[in-house]
Amino acid sequence: MPILTEKGIVREIDGSRITIAPDRSAACFGCMNHECKTGNGLLTAENKFGLPIENGQIVEVETEAAALLPQAITALLPPVLGFLTGFILTRLLLPGAGEAVAAFIGLALLFGAARAVYKAKGKKPGETSYTITRII
Repeated sequence: MPILTEKGIVREIDGSRITIAPDRSAACFGCMNHECKTGNGLLTAENKFGLPIENGQIVEVETEAAALLPQAITALLPPVLGFLTGFILTRLLLPGAGEAVAAFIGLALLFGAARAVYKAKGKKPGETSYTITRII
């Protein structure tokens, strides 16, 4: 079952590798199109079904949940671990500190880990495998 479906215009065909410019007419909530405006904003997809694709056509691409799971784990796990580390270490190293202090330090490490993941992903974004499913 597909988890992500997008439409886009075929920009380049290089064998089975097809470059698509996604339809970004509406701002996505996650980045408000910031990533598409600063980077090239193109997707690379495969034509597994052998569709007769030509430059300029509007196509629909999909990706599976299994392809996005590793990216989700690497994006979400470090901040959670940062919070737990900060909270637990504060309780162990400063037993007189209250829960508010432990929570504050945990939140500081949560945001620090989230920023580190954001910076790391900006330099080397994850690869998502897209498949062209139909021509529109």
